[in-house]
Amino acid sequence: MIINFLSFFLNIQVEMADTFRSDGKIYVVILVALIILIGIFLYLYRIEKKINDMNKNK
Repeated sequence: MIINFLSFFLNIQVEMADTFRSDGKIYVVILVALIILIGIFLYLYRIEKKINDMNKNK
């Protein structure tokens, strides 16, 4: 039963993704997602560094 449920979702074709892939726009979507993720990681790294510096100064 679980296998049938999962296979239903695996067989669904997503038209928007196919359209982006055929137009070459999928690379733009991936690039934007990567830029956002890198920005979030850098932000979190800077905050952690500032918190560690504050803890060392106490």
